[in-house]
Amino acid sequence: MTGHPGPLAVQETIRKAQCVLLDFDGPICDIFAGLPAPQVAASLRSFLAEQDVEIPPEVEASDDPLAVFRFSWQFGPDMSRITRDMLTRLEVEAVQTARPTPGAADLIRQSKRLGKAVAVVSNNSTKAVTAYLQRTRLGQEIDYVSARVEPDPNLMKPDPHLVRHALERLAVKPSVSVLVGDSETDMEVCRATGVVAVGYANRPGKASRLETAGADHIVTSMAELLVTNSTETH
Repeated sequence: MTGHPGPLAVQETIRKAQCVLLDFDGPICDIFAGLPAPQVAASLRSFLAEQDVEIPPEVEASDDPLAVFRFSWQFGPDMSRITRDMLTRLEVEAVQTARPTPGAADLIRQSKRLGKAVAVVSNNSTKAVTAYLQRTRLGQEIDYVSARVEPDPNLMKPDPHLVRHALERLAVKPSVSVLVGDSETDMEVCRATGVVAVGYANRPGKASRLETAGADHIVTSMAELLVTNSTETH
């Protein structure tokens, strides 16, 4: 890749950061590894159809459960709340078979060892994130979870709400914080808040999209973010 610094630069960025924010689905785990996202999206669409909601073609074609949840907001807060609750139940089920992302647990533990604040900032539900952290015994390593609670999908990333909430709770400035995310919305929220954006390009073609969306650094493996011993002892 051109246009952004190399692996030593991203390690230096992590080393200097006082706070590491991690998106959940992608950087920490593949939440829908065992319960596929298209299946979850279809379940939400079926529920909305039962409520006599007409599903437009772009929502019908979407494999993203969060996109269906966003769509539900058009029909008022009650419909959105019920859809949120159903999505939360499915996410909590999904984390039981979620696949851990290689290097993620190492990064979380190393960041804590280096005295950094570590938080999860996710559009997935707080219940699902917490259930996964308990399942994998990472809960004690995480200082805060700022994830989906509200029935209003407009408060999800790229809106700054979740990131700002985490920074306030941890009492850290955006300029000394790093967010690792695998979506354009993660890069966009970094631009909006002043947090350093690290794009995790876990699929072919993603690096250029993340870079265009504003990534300061690009990695293709979470292990690239581990501070090497020589850097760690600076």
